Amino acid sequence: MYTRPENIPVGIVWSRFQGKDKDGVPGLMYQIRDMNEGDKETCLDLLCESFIREEPLNRLLGLANDHESTNNAREYWSKYIDQKMSIACYTEVDGKPKHLVGFNLLVVVCKNDKDLLPLVLKPQGETSKKIIRTLAVIETLVNVYEYFSTDTLLTSCALVVLPAHRGNNIGAKLLEAREKICETFGIKATCSTFTATSSQIAAARAGFEVLATMEYSIMLNYGIDLRNYESPCAKVMGKKYE
Repeated sequence: MYTRPENIPVGIVWSRFQGKDKDGVPGLMYQIRDMNEGDKETCLDLLCESFIREEPLNRLLGLANDHESTNNAREYWSKYIDQKMSIACYTEVDGKPKHLVGFNLLVVVCKNDKDLLPLVLKPQGETSKKIIRTLAVIETLVNVYEYFSTDTLLTSCALVVLPAHRGNNIGAKLLEAREKICETFGIKATCSTFTATSSQIAAARAGFEVLATMEYSIMLNYGIDLRNYESPCAKVMGKKYE
């Protein structure tokens, strides 16, 4: 299992930017940085309170109404955060972070390392099983390690931006931060599964290419009906850094 090198301490600021002006008022300053260790539980709470209700796949399958699956997801997300690679967006005042307004759970995975994959958690809830089964089918469509000629990848799940701060390109900035992260940690490429059209568009704007596409109707073959999903397909998208 990948471990963050001790010579790269947590607390790096990856980018700074100004949000959009509104009604003649200058936008707030933001910074993308390593997630503050003290914000772990807050982020997990936000995932369980909002992400499970807002993310289209979670919403369609009713994850919020399956407490066993929700607890399973929290355990899964907690393992991601514990690797200390996740990033967050904060409002910035006098160069320092103030309020948490968004985050992206990041994790480094290695070709022969499956310790952080959700399948290892042996999902108990029925909804959790359906979601993990769907993601597992998608991820078999392309061997990203071979595609990028690498044994190590930066991947992710659960990008969240608080409603009051949406419209300031925070999601895009979180995706763009991966380039500097990969450069700093010596990682050649990043890859994620994007399940919603909006996230696929954001990834494309950040320079991610489509590696594989799966129509959701295929999941009927596995007893999972996603035909009413608001997006027609899921996409595995990635980017290589030279």
